[in-house]
Amino acid sequence: MKKNTLLVTVGLCLCSTLNDSLFAQEQLNLFSSPVESAIRHNKSIQNANLENKKVALDREDVRGKLLPKVSMNALYGYVNTGLDVDLPTQQLPITGINLFEGTTKGNVSSQVFATGVTATQVIFSGLQITNGQKALEQKQKALSLMTEAGYDQLAQDVITSFDQLMLLKEVDVLINDSEKRLNKEHLKVVKAIENGVAIPYDRDKIKLAMLELESKRAEIQSNRELLYYKLEELTGLPMEELQAVSYPLQEILLAEDATAMNRKEIETLETSQKAYEFALKKEKGAQLPMLFAFGNISYLNAFDSKLTIKDVPQLGDLKLQSNHFQMAPTFAVGVGMKWNIFEGKSHKAAVEKAKLDLEINNNKLEDTKEKLSLLQRKTKSDYELAMKKISVNQQQMTIAKNNMYLASRQFEEGLQDVTERLEAENEYYKQSLNYYNQILSQRTAATEVLKSNGNLYQTISR
Repeated sequence: MKKNTLLVTVGLCLCSTLNDSLFAQEQLNLFSSPVESAIRHNKSIQNANLENKKVALDREDVRGKLLPKVSMNALYGYVNTGLDVDLPTQQLPITGINLFEGTTKGNVSSQVFATGVTATQVIFSGLQITNGQKALEQKQKALSLMTEAGYDQLAQDVITSFDQLMLLKEVDVLINDSEKRLNKEHLKVVKAIENGVAIPYDRDKIKLAMLELESKRAEIQSNRELLYYKLEELTGLPMEELQAVSYPLQEILLAEDATAMNRKEIETLETSQKAYEFALKKEKGAQLPMLFAFGNISYLNAFDSKLTIKDVPQLGDLKLQSNHFQMAPTFAVGVGMKWNIFEGKSHKAAVEKAKLDLEINNNKLEDTKEKLSLLQRKTKSDYELAMKKISVNQQQMTIAKNNMYLASRQFEEGLQDVTERLEAENEYYKQSLNYYNQILSQRTAATEVLKSNGNLYQTISR
């Protein structure tokens, strides 16, 4: 029996928690379409997504550094130069003629055409490319998370605006009900004046109260229009679709899992920490040599070449000419290495900066966790206080309503004057308005709890 009782108790608790969770989810699900539209319409979020795409392009750029690079070049030119050569004198053994005696002067001219294709590919970069790519990958993820962090604030703005509209709808009901009662009292007073048992002062006081209601109605209409314009700008939805949204203004009940920490800011900083770690590894990898493979095929043709050697012994000026001097194809393949052994202090400074960035981000992470933990406790406390205030406001509204009906009966029986009757009416209006304002405050406190824990948008779109 004890086991069965325990199972039933646990089951009831689970069902209660589940119902609370579903209750909050069902209340917030109706904002799914406006919130999604607001996210798509928001220019800041659009720009953040574009910035993220730029980082994705940077990733592709870094990844491309591991692919072969192929380049082609071609050139054509005319070459003309003078020669002045002093070679050791050589004597021919039979004739005794001295060659290269003194300074030999001459002139060379030629037209040259050359072209070639060169391919290079990095084999080993000291892991700089790999770590740089991983750092950009984490940066892209961090930017995406930071963009999503803005969804909760945007969702709360949409919910709060609709809640204010629903509050105005409740105020409309209060004004209409009060107007009906005052109209009824006005007719009674007019009849009483005709019968000589009342004075015009009572009629005018009631008429003044009715005019005040008209003034409040006009103010409410103005506020309603402004809220719809705000939502139209916020969501990009047509006015007709926004005006179709309607729901009762009642408190949002949260389950225990609403306080589970799921802030995107923390995930963003944790992801950024990984990005800075890869950036540090990248900078350290600059100490290692870079290996690359290369290949080249080229073509060279020197044509219409002329060579003149002046004052050749016994020959005079010697003129030589060629139709072309061609080298094709010329192949070259191999492996190269580049190792920056000493670069002053630039490499050391880059490594130190990467370490500082890592430490700064870690401090931001710890600070954010502490602040969000404090915010988590504060919003939960505000939510619990708002729930308690609703009960008090509800009792105050009930008492004011009973006093209003009592004052109405006493006014009819002549036991109260019109001033006391109107005071009771105003007090009921005031307490009712306080009650609905407290409902609005409770809903705001509930969305603050969800937002402070990063669960608002998730609950709406779930």
